[in-house]
Amino acid sequence: MGRPEGDDLTNSAVNDNIKMPPELQNAYDRVVTAGMKVMFSKESHRAMLQEIQRPGPLDQRLGKGVAGLMLLLFKESNGSIPPSVIIPAGVKLLMEAVEFLRDSGLEKPTNADIGNGMEIMISTILEKFGVPPEKMAQMLNQFSNENIPQMGA
Repeated sequence: MGRPEGDDLTNSAVNDNIKMPPELQNAYDRVVTAGMKVMFSKESHRAMLQEIQRPGPLDQRLGKGVAGLMLLLFKESNGSIPPSVIIPAGVKLLMEAVEFLRDSGLEKPTNADIGNGMEIMISTILEKFGVPPEKMAQMLNQFSNENIPQMGA
């Protein structure tokens, strides 16, 4: 997906690589829509801004913030969100947050910030769902660089 040290990873490039099976597409769309409402509605946008502007590394704020959002959505849905939708929807919402930060001029997330943020988000979500650390490492390793399509290579 480009140079890890660069800042060229875009929302649309990531979105184009999220492939949901047809039977999960509707659930995925609903979760993303709900997440966007929480992030950008008048009632909660200020809280999202405060969360993203807290002190600390940007990758931590992105990863922990979106993980918290996904866990909130899961709880609010009374556990009705299919588990296989949670991480792809989280990736999409993390990229929406990145795009907002870039467009607003608040921050300029790099590919490293985004990649680390995604890893933090995924490991936080898996941990909250009780996935054992060794299984988590195995799952995260499937996303190592050789398994990520190279854009514009």
